[in-house]
Amino acid sequence: MIRFFTSIGGFLLGALLFAFLLTISFNPNFFAKAMLKDFAKTIAQPATNSLDKFLDESVLEPILESPQTLTSLGLHQLDFLTNHNEKLDDYSVEKSESDHEKFLIYYEKLNNFDETKLPNSAKLNLEVAKFAANIEKRGFENFRYYMGPFIQFYGTHLSFVNFMTDTHKLVSEKDAEDYIKRISEIPKAIEQLMIFEKRRAEAGIYSPKFVYEKTLLQLTSLIETPTDQHPLFVSFKDASESMNLDNDKEEYMLLNLKDNIEKFKSSYARLKILVEENSKNARQFDGVWSLPNGDDYYKHRLQIFTTTDLTADEIHNLGLQMVDEIQSEIKRILSEEGYDTNRPLADLFVELNNDPRFLFEDSDKGREAILEEYRRINEETYTMLPDYFNELPEAKVVVKRVPIFSEKSAAGGYYQGSSLDGSRPAAWYANLYDINATQTFKMPALSFHEAVPGHHLQIALNQENQNQTLWNKFGYRTSAFSEGWALYAERLAVEAGLIKDPYEMIGSLQSELFRAARLVVDTGLHSKEWTREEAIVYMMDNAGEVRSESESEIERYIVWPAQATSYMIGRIKIMELRERAKAELGNRFDIKDFHSVVLMNGILPLTVLEALVDQYIQENS
Repeated sequence: MIRFFTSIGGFLLGALLFAFLLTISFNPNFFAKAMLKDFAKTIAQPATNSLDKFLDESVLEPILESPQTLTSLGLHQLDFLTNHNEKLDDYSVEKSESDHEKFLIYYEKLNNFDETKLPNSAKLNLEVAKFAANIEKRGFENFRYYMGPFIQFYGTHLSFVNFMTDTHKLVSEKDAEDYIKRISEIPKAIEQLMIFEKRRAEAGIYSPKFVYEKTLLQLTSLIETPTDQHPLFVSFKDASESMNLDNDKEEYMLLNLKDNIEKFKSSYARLKILVEENSKNARQFDGVWSLPNGDDYYKHRLQIFTTTDLTADEIHNLGLQMVDEIQSEIKRILSEEGYDTNRPLADLFVELNNDPRFLFEDSDKGREAILEEYRRINEETYTMLPDYFNELPEAKVVVKRVPIFSEKSAAGGYYQGSSLDGSRPAAWYANLYDINATQTFKMPALSFHEAVPGHHLQIALNQENQNQTLWNKFGYRTSAFSEGWALYAERLAVEAGLIKDPYEMIGSLQSELFRAARLVVDTGLHSKEWTREEAIVYMMDNAGEVRSESESEIERYIVWPAQATSYMIGRIKIMELRERAKAELGNRFDIKDFHSVVLMNGILPLTVLEALVDQYIQENS
């Protein structure tokens, strides 16, 4: 028999400890929330007024209820309470309905705050929160089933695999055990999402036929890939080599993993049957104009992604004007380089795209050479940052290849932020599926956009900024700001002298042309009844895209309506605000200070950003 207590004091201490452990066992979320609040103090400014406290609370609960968010943020210290690293999110329709009921309570409370009693910073947050809440309310109530979970671009059937191979940490034996448990949860999540997909069908909402066809190809690949070559298996096996697992333990885990991958495949096979069934009712037209109340839906999407009230016609016409202006500048440079600009620009783009001077060898060696060149560009770009920014992020960004199983339908490049604890670095992913879609003269602009001074600089600074509340960091997102900044950053890099020759300047202008053309094709598809093929040809003829690249991009815009308009609309506004500040401040204008105003106040709707810059101008006049 072991003696635990030798005194009354010891007994009382033991009783308190027992009560503490009992409380944890029955209400771990209470302590998890307390720990999360405590952790938040290390990464964000504590709220000091009633609104900011309310908004911070509104962020905490969804984070705690999302195992995948907890893992993505790197909040591994909470795992002993939440066991989140072995779980996936709840994708049931019941959970989404319950979340909406909670949201309506939040919405009512948000609209009851008296703006006149709030400090200026809180008034700003209230404006942003109300803007976001109104959009969310309208979206759930009117357009809940318009976006499908199983699309060819970032569909959940792909994101589960990406999450496990790129986000789930695999360092310890516990991580390995959690990895296998998490994979065992994927079939349940797929079943939940299939119910949502059936609800879409019941509401008469279907995707265009190509979406089903490409999704079926992705599902077939993930089902038919041999288990020992499956990305879920290979990712684990590669990581296990550095985990120093006991041989028997590793063998047991690998057998268990294989069993769960087989169950994963079975769930994907059931999903494939559903997708095949729904494909029989695929909608005839590509644009959302063909959906019930489609015009109103697209208007709603434009408001989400541009944070403005610009109409589809206004955006379309703006795009046409910008395409013409940028093409004229490209022709001027081509003429100076000896090209016959009386020829159609589309032909000149084809000639440039196929010029061996600008292409890589179509091999593993050539693909690695692309990644190395992107790394070189990224390192060189870091040297210009101190001349343009007061604040620089500590986190670095690495260059990686888009996973092979998803690259055929993925974008040309995309960015993923780091975990909060730095255990998973930030990365930007280059798509190497069609090696001839990567020309050397286009590479700098893409790197500037995805890494520095683009996405990485903005997102990492926001993540590391301790002068913001928790809600400022995580409560609102819009690509009008983030993608607008990344496109602005491309032009900033040109101004900083990082473009070395006329062809790289053409590449930079082509990137801008690409985003201007997006204004045309997105509104063309979803408002002016363009077909998928018309949009693909427009991008090839006017933006210099190769067929594979143009097809992938247009298919993305079809399933993600209005998002493509955010880049240029955001960029235009940031440039406009910079020029306004320069004109009004004269020699008092400091580009570093301007960038601090833009980057160090969180992610904002463009109207709110404009108010902040006007305040900066007034304070420095």
